[in-house]
Amino acid sequence: MTCVRQYDQFCKVQNHQTVKDIMMKDRVYLGYQENIQDFITGAVEDAQANSNSTFERYRKIFEFGKAWDSAAFNEKEHNYDELSVQMDKMRWFQEELASFKIPLVWGIIVVNGQGLKDKLVPIPEAALTCMRNCLLGLARVKCKECYGRYDQANKQLDQREKDLSKFANYVKMYQTIQEDREEMEDLMFEVEQMYSLLRDFKVRMIDEDEFYYEGLKDKESDFANKKMIEASHFISEMKEEMALETYQRALKVEEEMKSVSEELFTGSFIDPEKIVVAHEVLEELDKIHETRVKALEERAATFTDYEGLLGPAPQVQADEESNGHFQFAEVAKTRKVFDDKLKLWEVTAQCQEMAHNWNVSEFVKVDVEAMNKQVMASYKTANGLTRSLDGDEVAVRVKGMIEEWRERMPCILDLGNPALRPRHWEKIFKKINLAYKGPTSANSISLTQLEGNGIFDVREYVSEVSANASGEFALEQSLEQVIAAWADLELPIMNHRNQKDLWILGDLQDVITLCEDHSVTIATMMGSRFIHGIREKVELWEKKINQASDVIDEWYTVQRAWMYLENIFSAEDIQRQLPSEAAKFKQVDKFWKDLFRKVRQKEKLCMDAFHIAGILERLKWANDTLDHVQKQLEAYLETKRAAFPRFYFLSNDELLSILSQTRNPHAVQEHMCKCFDSINRVVFSETAPAEIVGMSDMIKEYVPFVQPVVTGPIVEKWLSDIEVAMVNGLYDSSKRALLAYPEDGTNRTQWLLEGEYSAQSKILVDQQFWTAETEKALKRIAGGEASGMKDNIDFHNEQLKNSVSIVRMKLTKNQRVLMGALIVLDVHGITVLENLLEAGTSSLDDFDWSKQLRYYWIPEGEEVETSLISMVSDDCVCRQTIACFKYSYEYLGNTPRLVVTPLTDKCYMTLTGAMHLNYGGAPAGPAGTGKTETTKDLGKALAVPVVVFNCSDGLDYKIMGRFFSGLAQAGAWACFDEFNRIQVEVLSVIAQQMLTVTQAIRQRKEVFEFLGNEIPLNRRFGVYITMNPGYAGRAELPDNLKALFRPVAMMVPDYGLIAEIILYSEGFNAAKMLARKMVNLYRLSSEQLSKQDHYDFGMRAVKSVLVMAGHLKRQNPDLEENVTLIRALRDSNAPKFLSFDLPLFSGIISDLYPEAVIPDVDYGKLKTEIENQLRLVNLQVVPSFLTKITQLLETQLVRHGVMLVGLTMTGKSTNSNILAKTLTQLKKDGSNDPAHQLTKIFFLNPKSITIEELYGSFNENTGEWKDGLVAILVREAVSDTSDNKKWVNFDGPVDAIWIENMNTVLDDNKMLCLSNGERIKLPPSMTVMFEVNDLAVASPATVSRCGMVYLEPVHLGWKPLIQTWAEKFEAKFPKYAKDIGKWALSACEEALPYIREECQEAPGIPSMDANLVQAYLRMLTAFISETHQLMPEGEGKPIKQDDDALKLVRIYTAMCAIWSLGANLHENSRSKFVSRIRPRLQLFCPEIPDGGDLYMS
Repeated sequence: MTCVRQYDQFCKVQNHQTVKDIMMKDRVYLGYQENIQDFITGAVEDAQANSNSTFERYRKIFEFGKAWDSAAFNEKEHNYDELSVQMDKMRWFQEELASFKIPLVWGIIVVNGQGLKDKLVPIPEAALTCMRNCLLGLARVKCKECYGRYDQANKQLDQREKDLSKFANYVKMYQTIQEDREEMEDLMFEVEQMYSLLRDFKVRMIDEDEFYYEGLKDKESDFANKKMIEASHFISEMKEEMALETYQRALKVEEEMKSVSEELFTGSFIDPEKIVVAHEVLEELDKIHETRVKALEERAATFTDYEGLLGPAPQVQADEESNGHFQFAEVAKTRKVFDDKLKLWEVTAQCQEMAHNWNVSEFVKVDVEAMNKQVMASYKTANGLTRSLDGDEVAVRVKGMIEEWRERMPCILDLGNPALRPRHWEKIFKKINLAYKGPTSANSISLTQLEGNGIFDVREYVSEVSANASGEFALEQSLEQVIAAWADLELPIMNHRNQKDLWILGDLQDVITLCEDHSVTIATMMGSRFIHGIREKVELWEKKINQASDVIDEWYTVQRAWMYLENIFSAEDIQRQLPSEAAKFKQVDKFWKDLFRKVRQKEKLCMDAFHIAGILERLKWANDTLDHVQKQLEAYLETKRAAFPRFYFLSNDELLSILSQTRNPHAVQEHMCKCFDSINRVVFSETAPAEIVGMSDMIKEYVPFVQPVVTGPIVEKWLSDIEVAMVNGLYDSSKRALLAYPEDGTNRTQWLLEGEYSAQSKILVDQQFWTAETEKALKRIAGGEASGMKDNIDFHNEQLKNSVSIVRMKLTKNQRVLMGALIVLDVHGITVLENLLEAGTSSLDDFDWSKQLRYYWIPEGEEVETSLISMVSDDCVCRQTIACFKYSYEYLGNTPRLVVTPLTDKCYMTLTGAMHLNYGGAPAGPAGTGKTETTKDLGKALAVPVVVFNCSDGLDYKIMGRFFSGLAQAGAWACFDEFNRIQVEVLSVIAQQMLTVTQAIRQRKEVFEFLGNEIPLNRRFGVYITMNPGYAGRAELPDNLKALFRPVAMMVPDYGLIAEIILYSEGFNAAKMLARKMVNLYRLSSEQLSKQDHYDFGMRAVKSVLVMAGHLKRQNPDLEENVTLIRALRDSNAPKFLSFDLPLFSGIISDLYPEAVIPDVDYGKLKTEIENQLRLVNLQVVPSFLTKITQLLETQLVRHGVMLVGLTMTGKSTNSNILAKTLTQLKKDGSNDPAHQLTKIFFLNPKSITIEELYGSFNENTGEWKDGLVAILVREAVSDTSDNKKWVNFDGPVDAIWIENMNTVLDDNKMLCLSNGERIKLPPSMTVMFEVNDLAVASPATVSRCGMVYLEPVHLGWKPLIQTWAEKFEAKFPKYAKDIGKWALSACEEALPYIREECQEAPGIPSMDANLVQAYLRMLTAFISETHQLMPEGEGKPIKQDDDALKLVRIYTAMCAIWSLGANLHENSRSKFVSRIRPRLQLFCPEIPDGGDLYMS
């Protein structure tokens, strides 16, 4: 221990490592370990690969062993060819296994395949044993069969018969054996092959098999070399002798038949006296036929057969006329004579029997038509027999008897006329002096009695009576048809509004048609000469039909009025306000309900209902009463409209809806924006619920009233009070804003953002100060200060700079909208100042200044006369040229303002001048030139209420008259968009209405007569019409209408100036440069890109880009401005471009912005959720298609009208559906992005219904307005006031017939205008979508209003269809789905390009690749199914074995490719298509033949 310790102090182990440390950490060791592992792994992998390649050749044996079933093999029937092939295959298996080498050494790995070999070797041995036994059994059966046939043939051939009949049978037997000889030889050959194969496979046979096989060879040799030869010699020796015997026997038959013929012309057969006992003669004829004729004919037929076997006798051959065959002439002749005799006596017996029956039977029971047919047929037969049996007295006598009946038949037919009535029989009886004892006399008379009284002597009289009876009968039949038509016809009624005991008439069109038809029928009957017998009955039904027609007319008229008024008078408020009319209506209502109660209980049939006691008089009373009530209601509504003229802009239904809820002021909220365009809601006091203290617009700007408005039961009163409060509130706000305007006009941030004034007031004050500052500058210039205008421009530029800086601040929505509108007007103001400076304007009276729209506040104490002949003091006025208007203080809300360009100024100047001279304005020009918006903005500039209405050909003069009446009393403006779509006839009436109002204004009337009523006149009245000249469906205005409007030509606006101003308002510094490049880009795009129907580079397209640029600017304030604009340009335009136009567009952008680098947009959660939604519905994630979905969302952000354009199968519907699901899910997941909201889609095919069903129409029968589907869907969407997105999707073709009615919906008005005068405002959360194939027939007005997303086949392609199908199909057939998908993909890759490049499709039936692939997949789904013997996984026991099932699948896949991908090809292209695709199909389906037509395989 001491030593060790001493040693330890000198020898110290450093870095001590255990074995574990070495194994776990030592790098050298770990390196060796890794090398060894890699070496072993590589060796194993090499051995595995070599084993796979070596043993792969034995897989067929293994697969065969798995599928082999000896029991099933034995149950099936087999033939030699099949067994030979199978046995050769087993021998080949054994040879393969003989070459099986064991063991196999690859590197360090030894593979022992002994186990595999031991399993494989028994497989072919067992199968071969089974096949040998099967072949042995089959050979035994065939050998015995063949032995039996040869043995039987030899025995039959050994016979030697010399009797004629037996010899003939021997010859027939010999011929049969000769015919079967080839078949027997084939059977013998097959037996020899089987025994040869058995010897080849060393199969031992039992003694019995050897015996039969050796005996078979002997029998076959004896048959071929002896029996057949001997039989042939025997037949040759005996044939001539037997033929001669046949000839002799045939002659004997002829002799016997001749004696029969002679007998038929003797005795009773030619005795006319035997006619009365014809049945006895028939019995004799039957006896001769059975005992002689029939037997002789059978013998003749037998000898003819013998002659065919033995050949003709020498005597027959020598006869040239025999044609080589014995002619049984007497047999044929006798048969003809016998048949004629038989037919003669049959006719004789039949006539005797029928004549007796006709004579003694009651005549009325005789079927005279059948009698006539029988007589005619018998006469025809008898006439023929007199010719064939020439000289036969019996035939002549029988023909005479029938001829007599034939001459009587016309008279008998007249007597048998079913139209004869007792009154007609009475005339006939009287004519032949026969006693008539009443209506039953004709029932007991017989033909014999009639003949005895000489009926055939007065046949002309009978004919006349019968003709009259037929005429009367025809009328009776017609009348009976009329009566039968009404007998079970129930009055169609239907429940009204699903209310108990409330019923109305259903569709009576069929009943009305019946009345009209029967009226004509009865009128025709009354004019007939045969009417006398049924006149009273016809006249009765004439009265019934006439009463029915009158009742229907009155009933429908009552229903029309009752249905309209019933809905109105069901409201208690209406009943309270119209007590007298309500009481009268209740009387009619009670009558109506009682009437239908009676109809339902007792009088269900039409005629019964139409003839209820006193019904016609009661219906007329109800009509008069309802007509009076309706007039009183119209007068009542007119008084309400007169009290509050803005009610004229509401339809009757909307007005009645308001009046029916007068006790609930809150219920009027939904109609508020229709009376006051910008008031979305009025604000009720929290302390006094009945008081309204302010108003708010769509984006919730609040403007308080100076004095609260007290609501009450008289709704028109407090709505008028709201109008006054609105004006006073804005006036007060404007005056306070004017007084509070900062002295330093460049520093007004606090005044703009914090001042408690309405946005409208701030803009008004801004315009007043701009006017004041400019006039100061002009006065300075007039006073000699040349820099006055320059200083003014600098001041306003500084002011604008500060405003733009405010826009870049974090603002509320209200503040941002205000600043945008303010900047738009300020930029225009600076442009005007620069123009004044350039023009050298130096006086307030210069035209360059007076033509501007200027604002002045008239101080208290001063008065100014306006163009409307009113004096203004302490208020604001607007001047332009000679026109002067008081600012009207209509609440405009906090809304954007139109960019004012020189074109806008000219339009303003024209329109204000027109108003000054009491004219209307008529801006006209192409789509997107700002006609409607300019008119609206002028209204905003003057704070005048402007009612925009989209005109259609459904408008009538009554609706327009109501509009004019409201405009004249309310002092509002109307802008009728697409005015020239109204029908010319209506335009002429409108001209007169417009002239009436205009003349009243010019005559300065306070009250004037309009449409029969005295109404007050507000001279602020103005009408403006906008038109797109030259578009489809436009009419030329009448000259008298043109004279009332001052025209304004609106052409291409100044895009650059508009873009610059809007960019300034959105906070861009380099707005001028960016605007110039943007305009150049649009100009180059319109010139260089392809011309497509859905391309639009007009003002609306520019506006959408600018709006998107503003959004991007606010989202990324630090991003370079040119990059922001490029992104907006790209994102706004890329969705609509075709794939080959996109590179050109990108090139134009690169040329204009060569140094700009556009970062890719990261859609983050949106993209992830889109992919998730696609996978949820088992669709593929295709990047280009995913891009189209995001483009749809981006387009919706800047356009509320969006069109998905593209051919079928490009994914339009999937695009919108997936986006809707994505936005909904993102919102549910808590996304704060305002674009992510719960989304609901309303679908509609606009071309599946009529235009009336689409937009609504007045019912001609009820007189009520019925909403169309568009109105219904829009109402449903508008009723949801949440932020949820509502998309109305029009999935169908777009054309000018229906889409033009949507113009005001798709532009900035967002207003659906209906033909009943109703207007529905669309909320910001609503989008109108269209899915269309193309826009070939859409007008530019429609194209320019919508954002476009174009989908091409390249975006989705056809491969995702196969992938999706394979995924779904895998659930049913997991064994085959992946393989089928690969095969289908391979077939389509080969076929589709070839079809497009080399083949011709059927004319007029174009297809797309996706169509063909979809057809292919659907056909695969149909064929690979249980119906075609393929059981889906888990649904039952397989019908086919695996090999057979896989073979079927391959064949179906190939067959479906031909029948679907090539289905649409022209006949001339099918053969080359088959030649092209055949090799590709054979790659996976070797069963495809190398030749032949695969369409028919």
